[in-house]
Amino acid sequence: MKPALIMSLEGVWYSFRDNAWQASPERPVLSGSCHILTDFDGAPSGVATVDTKPEFAPSMIEKKVRSEGLVDGESHILVHRLIYAGGSCRVLYSAVPVANWNAIFAWLEGESSIGLTYSIEACMLKLAQRHGAVLCRTGRQFRFLLSRSEVLSYVTTTAFSDDPDDLDIALNSLIDNAGSKLLSANEQPHVYWYDLLAPDGDDVSHLTSLYSQRTGMKVVTAPAKRFDSAAGSFRTAAESFTKPMSWRNALNPLSERIVAVVDHFRVLIAAAVALIGLGLFSVAAAWTSQAMQIQAHADRLNQETSAIAGRIAGQDVPPRQLLAGHAPTIAFIDNLARAASGPDPIAVLADVHQSAEKYVRVMRVQLLSREGVFRVDGMPLNDTEMDVALSGFLAALKAHGYQVNAVDPGNQSQLPGFFSYSLRRSTDNDGAR
Repeated sequence: MKPALIMSLEGVWYSFRDNAWQASPERPVLSGSCHILTDFDGAPSGVATVDTKPEFAPSMIEKKVRSEGLVDGESHILVHRLIYAGGSCRVLYSAVPVANWNAIFAWLEGESSIGLTYSIEACMLKLAQRHGAVLCRTGRQFRFLLSRSEVLSYVTTTAFSDDPDDLDIALNSLIDNAGSKLLSANEQPHVYWYDLLAPDGDDVSHLTSLYSQRTGMKVVTAPAKRFDSAAGSFRTAAESFTKPMSWRNALNPLSERIVAVVDHFRVLIAAAVALIGLGLFSVAAAWTSQAMQIQAHADRLNQETSAIAGRIAGQDVPPRQLLAGHAPTIAFIDNLARAASGPDPIAVLADVHQSAEKYVRVMRVQLLSREGVFRVDGMPLNDTEMDVALSGFLAALKAHGYQVNAVDPGNQSQLPGFFSYSLRRSTDNDGAR
């Protein structure tokens, strides 16, 4: 299912659900998978050049924006792109005040669903890497980004009002500030225009025509949808704007991004697990059928051996000498008997399924040795805490008579909550099934 889209722009929240936009001054309640696009209440962004190594660039930028009065107090520096050359760095950044950063992620932690969060500048960079030059409009603010090989330029201007003349002045100012960078952009003669949020009544064709006449670049306008709110009618190209973003670009912690991906593909994962379970059941059924055939064959061989022993009873030739030529057959019979009396995979699968039903999702059950040692890999259910899930699962296995030992999960340890245990039926319970 396609994730719901939410925007936080200039302190107003916009939610796109059921193919319609709704505006609200309050944060919405997250329901299901969703993507959140935010400007962090107008956090300043730009391109800065700092004489330092890449690892020290964020701290240098944080000091710079604070000294210039762009932020009050500490800020969280988001580095969107960094070009390092000649001992200095050229960085596209956003300086998010720590209070704004903590506020949005504190809200996300309190929600039952995970919302993958993206900044406007990160989306613009993704689009610029694809198209070369991108212009984004949010209300009265214009943002221009050029990103190509070693070229990186970001310019932003804001109009005094929604009056057409003020908008023209702001756009002209952006073109003037971009200066020579626009000449470099002309190597790719297109700029992609995104009305992220704009009044539906204004004339976008006039603004794009003005830009094209001043720069000589062709303007490609992204498709936008119209919606009504208490503040009036608007249009937005947010769907096209956020299209290139993925879970890898989100600002959330890695664990939340992985959970969001798993939740998005849960139907496919469930189908894959079902197919794996069906395959394991088929293998177990085949093993059982083969074991029964081997047991029947072993019984026939034992009967024939007993008949032979009866016929040679009382003869002068000792039985050991007589049976020496049949040693390979007897060894084969012993191996068949041991295989027939080995572990019952169907019973083990049934026990594991019954033990895991309320606590964990079993990903794999593997037979490790003919002595009846199995390996179980799995993860807790989405709404079950790790300690509760594992204690319940292990207690149920022990109640079925298994010895349980933790084993190294290998590469799967990177998945949160992933576990691996080895199972072996306790000696006192051998033969119970």
